[in-house]
Amino acid sequence: MSSIQLPDGVEDHSRFQRRVWAVQRLAWILFAIILVACLLGLLGRGGPFSSQTVTLAGASLEIPSISRWNAPDQIRVTFASSADARTLLVNKQFFEAFSVETIDPPPMTTIASHGRVGYAFPPDMDAEMVVVLRLQTQFPWLHEFEIGTGSDIVKRSVFIFP
Repeated sequence: MSSIQLPDGVEDHSRFQRRVWAVQRLAWILFAIILVACLLGLLGRGGPFSSQTVTLAGASLEIPSISRWNAPDQIRVTFASSADARTLLVNKQFFEAFSVETIDPPPMTTIASHGRVGYAFPPDMDAEMVVVLRLQTQFPWLHEFEIGTGSDIVKRSVFIFP
């Protein structure tokens, strides 16, 4: 590197300036990584990785994989047409992660059985039914819970960011 003659009283800070530029570029790269993670849904709602779809006997559930603390979220359950009442079951660990704000349409009854809470919906042979549980997240961190329909229960987890 060629040396440039600086005027009297002016110090050479080119080494410091190169360090500042390197830190700026690292910050740009970090910001780009955070932006891509947000677009993919790795830091909250939206994007392909923010929710998971579970297919069960007679229903499919769209459950959040990643959420934010003290933020609203939802679970969408699509029940197939059935001659019997359709029931969504959750265990007590579900209520440690979420509080249920509303259920649309409202269940015809709520049951408690074998440490689980069940929401029963009316049967309909002609059409499928979409049920939306509007939730509020309770506590940050990783939460595991059981959710399912009838005897088809699966264990799932959700990470709630602080």
